[in-house]
Amino acid sequence: MAAQARGLSIPQQLAVIGFGDLDFAAANYPAISTVRIDRHRMGELAAEQLLKRLQHQTVDNPIIDMGFTMVSRDSG
Repeated sequence: MAAQARGLSIPQQLAVIGFGDLDFAAANYPAISTVRIDRHRMGELAAEQLLKRLQHQTVDNPIIDMGFTMVSRDSG
């Protein structure tokens, strides 16, 4: 919206990509392309690792690839 307020044409002059596929992304004009992740699962895994660290346990895999999905809409 800020880009459009400045007279930029989306996506012709500026592509916009979101992260997390928040609810407003599809309802925005133009609809915002985004990267969809499993936010709920990400929170669970982060909490599990935080609890392990607080209990001085070893975190076997500190980096977890959860994957993602590209949601192509009108903005890019």
